[in-house]
Amino acid sequence: MTKLFALLTLCFGISFSSLPETENNEAPLFRIEDYQWLAGSWVGDGFGGISEETWSLPVDGTMMGMYRHYKDGKIVFYEFLLLDETGMRLKHFNPDLTGWEDKEGMVKFEMISFSKTKLEMKGLVFELKSENEMEIRLRLTENGEVRTEVFTMKRAN
Repeated sequence: MTKLFALLTLCFGISFSSLPETENNEAPLFRIEDYQWLAGSWVGDGFGGISEETWSLPVDGTMMGMYRHYKDGKIVFYEFLLLDETGMRLKHFNPDLTGWEDKEGMVKFEMISFSKTKLEMKGLVFELKSENEMEIRLRLTENGEVRTEVFTMKRAN
């Protein structure tokens, strides 16, 4: 479990790019409603097992998500996710719901850029590929080596 935790929490090695500008050189406004396509249940691969992610509809500028990962029929870990204009924050939990991070701690992915079909955060990208398929790319660093874990997710509902 320690190795997986290290993989998930050491993923902050992406350089920043600027937000796209509008015609009058103003940064576009982030509207959480533009990401309603995330709402619902998704299932896919990743970390050599099965990944399931469920997102609620936007409320008050945020979307809430839940993630679970299992392999060989056994739960490996859970996550609780919060998406807003600043990016994503999440907490990890063991199968018995004991937390990985301390009480105040969380993993943060700062928003870099966004479009109607793509959210790019520092270390994490969500991209809608079709109405029923999205790709999640998670940048990880372990022992000085950087790699990207790609999750191909299909809509489950």
